[in-house]
Amino acid sequence: MTDPAQGKKPRYEQIADELRARIESGVYSESRKLPSERALCEEFTTARNTIRDAIRVLRAEDRVESRGGSGVYLRSFERIRRDAVERLSKKHWGAGRAVWDKDLPGRSRDEEVTVRKVAPPDRIAGTLGIRGQEAWCRSRVYRSEGRTVRQATSWYPVDLVEGTAIAERDTGPGGSYARLEEIGHGPARYREEVKIRLPLSAEAKTLGVTMDTPVVFIMRTAFDSEDRPVEVNEMMLDSDSYTLIYTFPS
Repeated sequence: MTDPAQGKKPRYEQIADELRARIESGVYSESRKLPSERALCEEFTTARNTIRDAIRVLRAEDRVESRGGSGVYLRSFERIRRDAVERLSKKHWGAGRAVWDKDLPGRSRDEEVTVRKVAPPDRIAGTLGIRGQEAWCRSRVYRSEGRTVRQATSWYPVDLVEGTAIAERDTGPGGSYARLEEIGHGPARYREEVKIRLPLSAEAKTLGVTMDTPVVFIMRTAFDSEDRPVEVNEMMLDSDSYTLIYTFPS
């Protein structure tokens, strides 16, 4: 007998209910992967957009995740808890620990680093107050447990960091902030601007996500004790990989 309440639900919610029940009963436990969109369209005799809406419901519940060019899988990656305040605390980088260590304690991770001197984009040059000048640029791709989770690019004024480890691939214990502290320009405060949007094609490729997976764009500016901008860092996070935490004093 058909559940009257089920008949009142939109078709995509009905399909999401069925897929959820299958996930909970272990139907996909061995493959860890849902059938293709085409197969689900044929099974449920519905349009592809309806299937995609059903998948979005399951993604919002953290039951599944979409992998670019591969399909939809049962979610197994534990979200990274990014505490925006705690991770930037001087007690961490001042003690020689990386900000990255705060994000992923006890979990595997690696990063790919590229360092070069460049003419920064106008938005960066304007923020740093170095229009018409070059900047040292550090680009990183971060991975954890075989998954790309974040891409970040930082710019620093040449007159501050020329000849320091910030202009090298390995910045040493405590990272760039510890090196800025050593030359008298350690971060005294930060400002982060956060946007949620769909990725550009290159961004989706870098993070290994689908074009309909939202990304978190964060632009952080670090200021020294004299309120001079000493770093601008633009970050792109896979929204399926992170929980963002902001802790404020009362």
